[in-house]
Amino acid sequence: MNPSTPDGRQPFWRTANAAFTGLLAGACGVVLARALFGPEMVVAGASIGAACLVAGSTLSWTFSVTRRRRRTAAALPGGQWMRRRVRPVGWFGPVAGSAVAMFAWAGVAHSSGSGWVQAVGALLAAVLLTGMVAPAVPARRAVVACTECPSDGQAGRPLAITLVADAPVRLRPRYPVGPPSLAEGTVRGRRPVEVTVTPDRRGVLERLVVEVATSAPFGILWWAKDVTVELPRPLHIAPRTGEPGALSTVTDDALGEAPLRTPAGMGEPRGVRPYRSGDTRRSVHWPATAHVGGLMVRETERQRDDPIVIDVVLPDDPTLAEAETERVMGAVTDFLARGRPVVLGTDEPDGRALRPVRDRIDVGRRLARAVPAPRVAPPDGSPRPVPRWGRR
Repeated sequence: MNPSTPDGRQPFWRTANAAFTGLLAGACGVVLARALFGPEMVVAGASIGAACLVAGSTLSWTFSVTRRRRRTAAALPGGQWMRRRVRPVGWFGPVAGSAVAMFAWAGVAHSSGSGWVQAVGALLAAVLLTGMVAPAVPARRAVVACTECPSDGQAGRPLAITLVADAPVRLRPRYPVGPPSLAEGTVRGRRPVEVTVTPDRRGVLERLVVEVATSAPFGILWWAKDVTVELPRPLHIAPRTGEPGALSTVTDDALGEAPLRTPAGMGEPRGVRPYRSGDTRRSVHWPATAHVGGLMVRETERQRDDPIVIDVVLPDDPTLAEAETERVMGAVTDFLARGRPVVLGTDEPDGRALRPVRDRIDVGRRLARAVPAPRVAPPDGSPRPVPRWGRR
Protein backbone atom coordinates (compact mmCIF):
# COMPACT_ATOMS: atom_id res chain seq x y z
CA MET A 1 0.00 0.00 0.00
CA ASN A 2 1.22 3.48 -0.85
CA PRO A 3 -0.33 5.78 1.75
CA SER A 4 -1.04 9.36 0.78
CA THR A 5 -1.41 10.69 4.32
CA PRO A 6 0.83 10.33 7.37
CA ASP A 7 -1.65 7.97 9.07
CA GLY A 8 -1.91 5.71 6.01
CA ARG A 9 -5.42 6.75 4.87
CA GLN A 10 -6.21 7.42 1.25
CA PRO A 11 -7.50 10.90 0.28
CA PHE A 12 -11.27 11.19 -0.10
CA TRP A 13 -11.17 12.48 -3.65
CA ARG A 14 -9.33 9.37 -4.84
CA THR A 15 -12.01 7.11 -3.37
CA ALA A 16 -14.76 9.28 -4.85
CA ASN A 17 -13.01 9.27 -8.24
CA ALA A 18 -12.79 5.47 -8.25
CA ALA A 19 -16.46 5.15 -7.23
CA PHE A 20 -17.63 7.59 -9.91
CA THR A 21 -15.58 5.86 -12.60
CA GLY A 22 -16.94 2.47 -11.54
CA LEU A 23 -20.55 3.69 -11.66
CA LEU A 24 -19.98 5.25 -15.07
CA ALA A 25 -18.40 2.04 -16.39
CA GLY A 26 -21.23 -0.01 -14.95
CA ALA A 27 -23.84 2.20 -16.64
CA CYS A 28 -21.99 1.87 -19.94
CA GLY A 29 -21.96 -1.91 -19.48
CA VAL A 30 -25.72 -1.98 -18.88
CA VAL A 31 -26.34 0.16 -21.98
CA LEU A 32 -24.09 -2.12 -24.02
CA ALA A 33 -25.87 -5.26 -22.74
CA ARG A 34 -29.29 -3.83 -23.56
CA ALA A 35 -28.10 -2.88 -27.04
CA LEU A 36 -26.69 -6.36 -27.67
CA PHE A 37 -29.27 -8.63 -26.00
CA GLY A 38 -32.34 -6.42 -25.65
CA PRO A 39 -34.11 -5.09 -22.53
CA GLU A 40 -35.50 -8.52 -21.66
CA MET A 41 -32.11 -9.99 -20.69
CA VAL A 42 -32.02 -8.53 -17.20
CA VAL A 43 -29.53 -11.05 -15.80
CA ALA A 44 -27.03 -10.50 -18.62
CA GLY A 45 -27.35 -6.74 -18.29
CA ALA A 46 -26.82 -6.85 -14.53
CA SER A 47 -23.81 -9.18 -14.85
CA ILE A 48 -22.11 -7.10 -17.52
CA GLY A 49 -22.86 -3.90 -15.61
CA ALA A 50 -21.40 -5.32 -12.38
CA ALA A 51 -18.28 -6.53 -14.19
CA CYS A 52 -17.78 -3.12 -15.81
CA LEU A 53 -18.30 -1.42 -12.43
CA VAL A 54 -15.60 -3.51 -10.78
CA ALA A 55 -13.22 -3.08 -13.72
CA GLY A 56 -13.74 0.67 -13.85
CA SER A 57 -13.18 1.12 -10.12
CA THR A 58 -10.04 -1.03 -10.19
CA LEU A 59 -8.53 0.78 -13.17
CA SER A 60 -9.28 4.21 -11.70
CA TRP A 61 -7.69 3.21 -8.40
CA THR A 62 -4.63 1.71 -10.12
CA PHE A 63 -3.95 4.55 -12.54
CA SER A 64 -4.44 7.36 -10.04
CA VAL A 65 -1.39 9.54 -10.61
CA THR A 66 -1.55 11.37 -7.31
CA ARG A 67 -0.77 8.46 -5.04
CA ARG A 68 2.31 8.83 -2.90
CA ARG A 69 5.46 7.23 -4.30
CA ARG A 70 8.63 6.33 -2.48
CA ARG A 71 11.79 8.22 -3.34
CA THR A 72 13.63 5.96 -5.76
CA ALA A 73 16.04 6.35 -8.68
CA ALA A 74 12.99 7.10 -10.88
CA ALA A 75 12.77 10.63 -9.50
CA LEU A 76 13.49 13.43 -11.98
CA PRO A 77 15.05 16.80 -11.13
CA GLY A 78 12.50 19.41 -10.19
CA GLY A 79 10.31 17.11 -8.06
CA GLN A 80 8.82 15.15 -10.98
CA TRP A 81 8.48 11.39 -11.17
CA MET A 82 8.99 8.88 -13.92
CA ARG A 83 5.86 6.91 -14.79
CA ARG A 84 7.10 3.72 -16.36
CA ARG A 85 3.71 2.02 -16.43
CA VAL A 86 1.34 2.68 -19.29
CA ARG A 87 -1.39 5.09 -18.25
CA PRO A 88 -4.26 6.98 -19.91
CA VAL A 89 -3.67 10.68 -20.48
CA GLY A 90 -6.60 13.05 -20.05
CA TRP A 91 -9.02 10.15 -19.75
CA PHE A 92 -12.03 11.99 -18.26
CA GLY A 93 -13.07 13.81 -21.45
CA PRO A 94 -13.00 10.78 -23.80
CA VAL A 95 -14.64 8.48 -21.24
CA ALA A 96 -17.37 10.98 -20.36
CA GLY A 97 -17.97 11.80 -24.04
CA SER A 98 -18.24 8.12 -24.95
CA ALA A 99 -20.65 7.53 -22.08
CA VAL A 100 -22.86 10.44 -23.16
CA ALA A 101 -22.83 9.17 -26.76
CA MET A 102 -23.81 5.67 -25.65
CA PHE A 103 -26.63 6.96 -23.42
CA ALA A 104 -27.95 9.11 -26.25
CA TRP A 105 -27.83 6.22 -28.72
CA ALA A 106 -29.49 3.90 -26.19
CA GLY A 107 -32.37 6.36 -25.88
CA VAL A 108 -32.76 6.49 -29.65
CA ALA A 109 -32.65 2.68 -29.90
CA HIS A 110 -35.20 2.27 -27.09
CA SER A 111 -37.66 4.74 -28.61
CA SER A 112 -37.35 3.38 -32.15
CA GLY A 113 -37.23 -0.34 -31.35
CA SER A 114 -35.57 -1.09 -34.69
CA GLY A 115 -33.06 -3.90 -34.82
CA TRP A 116 -30.65 -2.10 -37.12
CA VAL A 117 -30.47 0.84 -34.71
CA GLN A 118 -29.48 -1.53 -31.90
CA ALA A 119 -26.90 -3.19 -34.18
CA VAL A 120 -25.36 0.19 -35.02
CA GLY A 121 -25.33 1.02 -31.31
CA ALA A 122 -23.48 -2.20 -30.55
CA LEU A 123 -20.96 -1.42 -33.30
CA LEU A 124 -20.51 2.10 -31.94
CA ALA A 125 -19.93 0.74 -28.43
CA ALA A 126 -17.34 -1.70 -29.75
CA VAL A 127 -15.50 1.07 -31.61
CA LEU A 128 -15.49 3.36 -28.57
CA LEU A 129 -14.32 0.59 -26.24
CA THR A 130 -11.59 -0.45 -28.68
CA GLY A 131 -10.47 3.15 -29.16
CA MET A 132 -10.10 3.64 -25.42
CA VAL A 133 -8.38 0.36 -24.54
CA ALA A 134 -6.41 -0.70 -27.64
CA PRO A 135 -3.79 2.14 -27.55
CA ALA A 136 -2.40 0.68 -24.32
CA VAL A 137 -0.79 -2.18 -26.26
CA PRO A 138 1.35 -0.17 -28.76
CA ALA A 139 2.20 2.38 -26.05
CA ARG A 140 3.56 -0.39 -23.86
CA ARG A 141 5.57 -2.02 -26.64
CA ALA A 142 6.99 1.17 -28.21
CA VAL A 143 10.79 1.39 -28.37
CA VAL A 144 12.72 4.66 -28.71
CA ALA A 145 16.47 5.12 -29.26
CA CYS A 146 18.82 8.05 -29.87
CA THR A 147 20.97 8.11 -33.00
CA GLU A 148 22.47 11.60 -32.95
CA CYS A 149 23.06 14.31 -30.36
CA PRO A 150 25.54 17.18 -29.91
CA SER A 151 28.37 16.94 -27.43
CA ASP A 152 28.08 20.48 -26.04
CA GLY A 153 25.27 22.86 -25.16
CA GLN A 154 24.39 25.69 -22.81
CA ALA A 155 21.72 26.03 -20.17
CA GLY A 156 18.66 27.88 -21.42
CA ARG A 157 19.39 27.27 -25.10
CA PRO A 158 17.46 24.67 -27.15
CA LEU A 159 19.24 21.62 -28.58
CA ALA A 160 18.16 19.31 -31.40
CA ILE A 161 18.42 15.56 -30.74
CA THR A 162 17.51 12.88 -33.28
CA LEU A 163 15.47 9.92 -31.99
CA VAL A 164 14.04 6.91 -33.78
CA ALA A 165 10.81 5.10 -32.88
CA ASP A 166 9.48 1.76 -34.10
CA ALA A 167 5.84 2.96 -34.26
CA PRO A 168 3.88 6.15 -35.00
CA VAL A 169 4.01 7.71 -31.53
CA ARG A 170 4.17 11.13 -29.94
CA LEU A 171 7.41 11.95 -28.12
CA ARG A 172 7.50 14.63 -25.43
CA PRO A 173 10.82 15.21 -23.61
CA ARG A 174 10.30 15.34 -19.86
CA TYR A 175 13.92 15.92 -18.79
CA PRO A 176 15.24 18.09 -20.21
CA VAL A 177 11.88 19.49 -21.17
CA GLY A 178 10.80 20.24 -24.72
CA PRO A 179 7.77 20.46 -27.03
CA PRO A 180 6.15 17.24 -28.29
CA SER A 181 7.07 15.81 -31.69
CA LEU A 182 5.35 13.17 -33.81
CA ALA A 183 7.17 10.15 -35.20
CA GLU A 184 5.15 9.93 -38.39
CA GLY A 185 5.51 7.50 -41.27
CA THR A 186 3.47 5.29 -43.56
CA VAL A 187 5.84 2.34 -43.72
CA ARG A 188 6.94 -0.13 -41.10
CA GLY A 189 10.31 0.21 -39.47
CA ARG A 190 12.31 2.97 -37.83
CA ARG A 191 10.81 6.44 -37.85
CA PRO A 192 13.35 9.22 -37.24
CA VAL A 193 12.10 12.28 -35.40
CA GLU A 194 13.96 15.38 -34.21
CA VAL A 195 13.07 16.59 -30.73
CA THR A 196 14.10 19.90 -29.19
CA VAL A 197 15.12 20.03 -25.55
CA THR A 198 16.05 23.02 -23.40
CA PRO A 199 18.26 22.20 -20.39
CA ASP A 200 17.46 24.37 -17.40
CA ARG A 201 20.84 24.02 -15.66
CA ARG A 202 24.39 22.88 -16.21
CA GLY A 203 25.56 19.27 -15.98
CA VAL A 204 26.56 16.23 -17.98
CA LEU A 205 23.63 14.38 -19.58
CA GLU A 206 24.03 10.72 -20.44
CA ARG A 207 20.35 9.95 -20.95
CA LEU A 208 16.98 11.58 -21.62
CA VAL A 209 13.54 10.89 -20.20
CA VAL A 210 10.88 10.93 -22.92
CA GLU A 211 7.13 10.42 -22.69
CA VAL A 212 5.95 8.02 -25.42
CA ALA A 213 2.22 8.34 -26.20
CA THR A 214 -0.12 6.92 -28.83
CA SER A 215 -3.86 6.94 -29.53
CA ALA A 216 -3.89 4.35 -32.33
CA PRO A 217 -6.04 3.14 -33.96
CA PHE A 218 -8.97 5.58 -33.63
CA GLY A 219 -7.47 8.56 -31.78
CA ILE A 220 -10.02 8.52 -28.97
CA LEU A 221 -7.82 8.17 -25.88
CA TRP A 222 -4.07 8.69 -25.48
CA TRP A 223 -2.00 6.17 -23.52
CA ALA A 224 1.55 7.04 -22.47
CA LYS A 225 4.58 5.88 -20.53
CA ASP A 226 8.00 7.37 -19.67
CA VAL A 227 11.13 5.75 -21.09
CA THR A 228 14.83 6.40 -20.53
CA VAL A 229 16.79 6.98 -23.75
CA GLU A 230 20.55 6.53 -23.57
CA LEU A 231 22.61 9.10 -25.48
CA PRO A 232 25.36 7.88 -27.82
CA ARG A 233 27.84 10.24 -26.12
CA PRO A 234 27.81 12.49 -23.04
CA LEU A 235 26.19 15.88 -23.54
CA HIS A 236 27.99 18.65 -21.61
CA ILE A 237 25.67 21.50 -20.64
CA ALA A 238 27.65 24.64 -19.86
CA PRO A 239 26.24 27.24 -17.47
CA ARG A 240 24.82 30.50 -18.68
CA THR A 241 27.25 33.36 -19.17
CA GLY A 242 26.72 35.67 -16.23
CA GLU A 243 28.26 38.92 -15.09
CA PRO A 244 31.92 38.37 -14.14
CA GLY A 245 31.77 40.44 -10.96
CA ALA A 246 34.72 40.49 -8.57
CA LEU A 247 36.84 37.34 -8.62
CA SER A 248 39.61 36.39 -6.23
CA THR A 249 42.33 35.66 -8.79
CA VAL A 250 46.08 35.25 -8.39
CA THR A 251 48.92 35.37 -10.89
CA ASP A 252 50.75 32.06 -10.92
CA ASP A 253 54.42 32.45 -9.95
CA ALA A 254 55.58 35.83 -11.22
CA LEU A 255 59.23 34.73 -10.98
CA GLY A 256 58.84 32.39 -13.93
CA GLU A 257 59.21 28.99 -12.25
CA ALA A 258 55.64 27.73 -12.56
CA PRO A 259 55.01 24.57 -14.65
CA LEU A 260 51.57 25.80 -15.80
CA ARG A 261 52.91 28.56 -18.04
CA THR A 262 51.42 29.07 -21.47
CA PRO A 263 53.20 30.52 -24.52
CA ALA A 264 52.66 34.19 -25.22
CA GLY A 265 52.74 33.74 -29.02
CA MET A 266 55.53 36.23 -29.75
CA GLY A 267 59.35 36.25 -30.15
CA GLU A 268 62.18 35.80 -32.66
CA PRO A 269 62.28 32.70 -34.94
CA ARG A 270 64.52 29.94 -33.66
CA GLY A 271 63.90 27.03 -36.06
CA VAL A 272 61.33 24.38 -36.98
CA ARG A 273 60.17 21.31 -35.08
CA PRO A 274 57.45 18.66 -35.39
CA TYR A 275 53.90 19.63 -34.50
CA ARG A 276 52.78 19.03 -30.92
CA SER A 277 49.30 19.15 -29.44
CA GLY A 278 48.42 22.73 -28.51
CA ASP A 279 50.33 24.48 -31.31
CA THR A 280 48.33 27.09 -33.21
CA ARG A 281 47.63 26.88 -36.93
CA ARG A 282 49.45 30.16 -37.52
CA SER A 283 52.71 28.57 -36.37
CA VAL A 284 52.70 25.89 -39.09
CA HIS A 285 55.76 26.16 -41.40
CA TRP A 286 54.37 25.01 -44.74
CA PRO A 287 57.67 24.82 -46.75
CA ALA A 288 59.23 22.58 -44.09
CA THR A 289 56.02 20.57 -43.93
CA ALA A 290 56.13 19.95 -47.68
CA HIS A 291 59.82 19.05 -47.54
CA VAL A 292 59.65 16.63 -44.62
CA GLY A 293 56.22 15.16 -45.36
CA GLY A 294 54.98 15.77 -41.81
CA LEU A 295 53.44 18.73 -40.07
CA MET A 296 56.17 21.15 -38.89
CA VAL A 297 55.82 24.37 -36.88
CA ARG A 298 58.01 27.39 -36.23
CA GLU A 299 59.82 27.44 -32.91
CA THR A 300 60.49 30.90 -31.53
CA GLU A 301 62.43 32.45 -28.71
CA ARG A 302 59.56 33.76 -26.68
CA GLN A 303 58.66 34.48 -23.13
CA ARG A 304 55.81 32.81 -21.41
CA ASP A 305 52.87 34.65 -19.88
CA ASP A 306 51.85 34.10 -16.27
CA PRO A 307 48.34 32.61 -16.41
CA ILE A 308 45.43 33.75 -14.29
CA VAL A 309 44.47 31.01 -11.83
CA ILE A 310 40.78 30.76 -10.93
CA ASP A 311 39.92 28.26 -8.21
CA VAL A 312 36.22 27.37 -8.33
CA VAL A 313 34.67 26.43 -4.97
CA LEU A 314 30.98 25.57 -5.34
CA PRO A 315 28.53 25.65 -2.43
CA ASP A 316 26.30 22.69 -1.63
CA ASP A 317 23.11 24.56 -2.54
CA PRO A 318 22.31 23.85 -6.24
CA THR A 319 20.91 27.34 -6.86
CA LEU A 320 23.95 29.09 -5.41
CA ALA A 321 26.28 26.70 -7.25
CA GLU A 322 24.53 27.49 -10.53
CA ALA A 323 24.91 31.23 -9.93
CA GLU A 324 28.60 30.80 -9.08
CA THR A 325 29.33 28.82 -12.25
CA GLU A 326 27.53 31.45 -14.34
CA ARG A 327 29.74 34.14 -12.81
CA VAL A 328 32.90 32.09 -13.43
CA MET A 329 31.79 31.38 -17.00
CA GLY A 330 31.48 35.09 -17.70
CA ALA A 331 34.84 35.92 -16.12
CA VAL A 332 36.84 33.18 -17.87
CA THR A 333 35.21 33.94 -21.22
CA ASP A 334 36.17 37.60 -20.81
CA PHE A 335 39.80 36.71 -19.99
CA LEU A 336 40.08 34.37 -22.98
CA ALA A 337 38.57 37.00 -25.30
CA ARG A 338 41.33 39.42 -24.22
CA GLY A 339 44.01 36.82 -24.91
CA ARG A 340 44.87 36.12 -21.27
CA PRO A 341 45.75 32.49 -20.43
CA VAL A 342 43.61 30.98 -17.66
CA VAL A 343 44.20 27.99 -15.38
CA LEU A 344 40.92 26.70 -13.94
CA GLY A 345 40.69 24.65 -10.77
CA THR A 346 37.51 22.62 -10.19
CA ASP A 347 36.31 19.66 -8.13
CA GLU A 348 35.08 16.87 -10.41
CA PRO A 349 33.60 13.44 -9.64
CA ASP A 350 36.97 11.84 -10.42
CA GLY A 351 39.00 14.23 -8.26
CA ARG A 352 40.56 17.66 -8.22
CA ALA A 353 41.40 19.19 -11.64
CA LEU A 354 43.81 22.12 -12.09
CA ARG A 355 44.79 22.71 -15.71
CA PRO A 356 44.61 25.43 -18.40
CA VAL A 357 41.49 25.99 -20.47
CA ARG A 358 41.82 26.63 -24.20
CA ASP A 359 38.49 28.06 -25.32
CA ARG A 360 34.85 28.58 -24.42
CA ILE A 361 33.93 24.95 -25.10
CA ASP A 362 36.65 23.71 -22.76
CA VAL A 363 35.45 26.10 -20.04
CA GLY A 364 31.85 24.93 -20.46
CA ARG A 365 32.83 21.27 -20.15
CA ARG A 366 34.91 21.90 -17.03
CA LEU A 367 32.11 23.82 -15.33
CA ALA A 368 29.54 21.23 -16.42
CA ARG A 369 31.50 18.54 -14.58
CA ALA A 370 32.23 20.71 -11.53
CA VAL A 371 30.76 19.54 -8.21
CA PRO A 372 30.92 20.91 -4.65
CA ALA A 373 33.99 19.94 -2.67
CA PRO A 374 33.44 17.02 -0.28
CA ARG A 375 33.34 17.79 3.38
CA VAL A 376 34.49 15.76 6.37
CA ALA A 377 34.03 16.40 10.05
CA PRO A 378 37.27 17.25 11.89
CA PRO A 379 37.73 16.35 15.56
CA ASP A 380 36.13 19.63 16.73
CA GLY A 381 32.92 18.75 14.82
CA SER A 382 32.90 21.63 12.32
CA PRO A 383 32.96 20.60 8.63
CA ARG A 384 35.82 21.69 6.43
CA PRO A 385 36.51 21.20 2.71
CA VAL A 386 39.12 18.61 1.74
CA PRO A 387 40.60 17.81 -1.69
CA ARG A 388 39.19 14.77 -3.45
CA TRP A 389 41.66 12.52 -5.23
CA GLY A 390 39.71 9.28 -5.47
CA ARG A 391 36.35 8.33 -6.92
CA ARG A 392 33.38 9.34 -4.83
